[in-house]
Amino acid sequence: LFGVLGGEPDAGAVEMLTAMGFTPQHAKKALRETSGNIERAADWLMSRMDQLDTMDLDEPASAPAATAAPLEDHSPKYELLASISHIGPNTSCGHYVCHIKKDGRWAIFNDRKVAVSEEPPLDLGFIYIYKSVG
Repeated sequence: LFGVLGGEPDAGAVEMLTAMGFTPQHAKKALRETSGNIERAADWLMSRMDQLDTMDLDEPASAPAATAAPLEDHSPKYELLASISHIGPNTSCGHYVCHIKKDGRWAIFNDRKVAVSEEPPLDLGFIYIYKSVG
């Protein structure tokens, strides 16, 4: 309904899309286009990767204030399960590793080795895997 009623996209949804590498402006545009559905917004952005640089990012005109009862917050909640990172100077050289969270602890999967990872470098992830928790 937020696409119909106007307003600012959910800050958490914008943050999640920016963590995937999109700009806040592109994330907000995608959320407006998909009525605030973060999964559809991510798909919307991925399917328009070649158009993002030339996309019109103007905010829509403000809609008149709704007179209906306030809406409940049904924003989806997600938990980070895994992060895939690249180690090496470029994608042609090096290899990928995966940090996976299991039972509240992080482990690193590196080729045939698995070890506990006390402080995984989650800010260096190339791909992030999330699970819906609510």
